[in-house]
Amino acid sequence: MGLDNKLDHVPGTVLLNDEAAHAVVITLGLKHGKGNDAHIVLSPQPSEDPNDPLNWPLWKKELLIAILCLGAMLNAGTNGPLLNASYFSMAEQINTSLTTVVLVSGYNLLAAGCSGPFVCAFSRKYGKRPVFIVSTLFDIIGTAVGEAKISYNYLLAARIIQGFSTSAFESLIVATVGDIYFVHQRGLRIAIINFILNSASSLASIICGQVFQSLGWLWLFHLFQIFLVLQFVLMFLFCPETTYIRDRRYDTDLNRDEKLEELAVFEHAHKENVGEPGQGETMGIPKKKTFVQELALWTGVYSQDSLFKYLLGPFLALLNPAACYAIITSGLLNSWYVGSAIILAGIFTGPPWNFDAAHIGYIGVGPFVGGFIGSLVSGITGDYVIKYMTRKNKGVYEPEYRLVFMIPACIACGLGMFLFGYTMAAGSPAELCSFLQGVMMVGVLIGIFSTLSYGLDSFRSQSNEIFVMNMLFKNFMFYGLSNFANDWVADSGPEQIMYVFGGTSIFLSLLAIPVYVWGKRLRSWWARHDLFVVLRMETHGPVNEMG
Repeated sequence: MGLDNKLDHVPGTVLLNDEAAHAVVITLGLKHGKGNDAHIVLSPQPSEDPNDPLNWPLWKKELLIAILCLGAMLNAGTNGPLLNASYFSMAEQINTSLTTVVLVSGYNLLAAGCSGPFVCAFSRKYGKRPVFIVSTLFDIIGTAVGEAKISYNYLLAARIIQGFSTSAFESLIVATVGDIYFVHQRGLRIAIINFILNSASSLASIICGQVFQSLGWLWLFHLFQIFLVLQFVLMFLFCPETTYIRDRRYDTDLNRDEKLEELAVFEHAHKENVGEPGQGETMGIPKKKTFVQELALWTGVYSQDSLFKYLLGPFLALLNPAACYAIITSGLLNSWYVGSAIILAGIFTGPPWNFDAAHIGYIGVGPFVGGFIGSLVSGITGDYVIKYMTRKNKGVYEPEYRLVFMIPACIACGLGMFLFGYTMAAGSPAELCSFLQGVMMVGVLIGIFSTLSYGLDSFRSQSNEIFVMNMLFKNFMFYGLSNFANDWVADSGPEQIMYVFGGTSIFLSLLAIPVYVWGKRLRSWWARHDLFVVLRMETHGPVNEMG
């Protein structure tokens, strides 16, 4: 990995293992992990405020993430592919072409993409909780329209309204991980979220295909509504606001100068003089919020900057080379899987398979299992690998370590996509096609995990913008694919589109090599030319300089 001589400390680089760094004396006054992680210096450092999400008990963090994961499974993982297995049958029922019906879900994805910048802006200014709440409300309203009547116009209106629910659960949920977990804890949670956001769509196709085949069009929406209302209630009760403006000196993963020794002195003085002017938080340690207080939808304004300025944020993220790589790569890998799912109904309803909606749904078993395996591999090994590489690097963690997972992603994506296209064109058994789509999904999940966790660890302060831009990009890609993917297959067969998917996936995976080598220099360059700083788009509160 390339070194940088422009800054003493590059944001994203973290002293994580003080034993390996032989820096125990320097970090003695800082907060550390517990148990087997007692040698891990917590990054970011939690403040003394009991309401700081980093200080929440682990059970509370896990419950919050579990409920948001259920929301992601419904509002994103199920919402988009809700009709995947049923397109052909729906087209017959309302006497409309297959492409026209598929395009209904395309508008759903277009709505998701268009709402992205607004989700980013409102979450930056007013916090994430109200955005999550309103997003699920959109899905509940849209689903109510969809369950009212079997009609193309009702279906179109329902899918567009439902689309406005997706953005928050595809983007802010990953940023939430950065709000409440430390660097060494994020890998497993991101892997789980990654699995839910991507493999849940395969499970949704299996279940929704069965529901449509057995109970019909309207029950598809009736049953979906029950789970949406349940998730809404749980989220309202147990998902408090995670956005928190902490004293910036605690954000050791964001600062251009860690000043660990000075931070340790500050911590010691703070503990002895809480509440005295000039010694930490001048108002003392706030009281812990009650359960009822945490139910508040409005928790204040987190930035005085204009909403219009924050609308530009996701687009500014594209000017950051390292963040742009994470956005484009994870977005395209996700798009290629969705593209492969969009074409299934048109292919497998024809010979030699002649499948109905239920049997088309069964094909989703392969990518669901593949996604589970990919998530299991990245979830179990993700944080272990970075701890191992950190020890080898004398206790210093670099976000580029996350990119080593692009090697298995490249292999699995290449094999899966090329062979999946070939077997569909050859009319191979559906079980083999499903298996190969599963191999593809292993690579897709590992690749998305690798790039998203790299983006989060490299630029946590801009994670909202990065993940919203990722969501916006891929949903516009989904919309494009819903427009022409089936026509492409009809003209050229399934192998050509899958070969294009496979070739671009291999190229993007190999591009991780130069990003790994020069990534630290890219982070240093951005830290010195950060447009978010130039335009005053940070959400950090004011703080007096140490020392």
